[in-house]
Amino acid sequence: MRETGRGHLDRDAEGVSVQFERVLAAPADKVWELLATADGLERWLARATVDLRPGGVVDLDFGDDAIGGGDVIDVVPGTTLVYRWRFTGEPESVVRFELEAIDPETTLLRLRHTKLPDDQATGYGAGWHAHLDQLEALIAGDEPIDWDARFGELLPDYRQQTS
Repeated sequence: MRETGRGHLDRDAEGVSVQFERVLAAPADKVWELLATADGLERWLARATVDLRPGGVVDLDFGDDAIGGGDVIDVVPGTTLVYRWRFTGEPESVVRFELEAIDPETTLLRLRHTKLPDDQATGYGAGWHAHLDQLEALIAGDEPIDWDARFGELLPDYRQQTS
């Protein structure tokens, strides 16, 4: 698989953040639908319940009692979605998606997940990377990737970023 959009980990006073930029071969409105609707999220991330308004929720069910997502903090339809991230057994963090149309058929996606504990940041780096690879495969019309295998391939590289 070609390497694209590797994430970058940074530390600050609130914890570790993982950041990605991906250029996606799809119009911004299509990418928005995949990020901000239950049907879209289910196609590349997890089963979802979505109420897109400040104070609404984005709840994600990854199966096996693994539940993520939380309260919507900010939403600018078509460009920005920010929500609290609560995942089973972990402290709260924040996920931010931003879209920028490069041209009518290409979109820049920025993902930033902040306030991560040191011991979980590498897993989130590899995890989001694998999920974004899944999103790219979906947009390209390719076969779905094996998320677990891809995560396992990526994890050592993300661990090196925190060494």
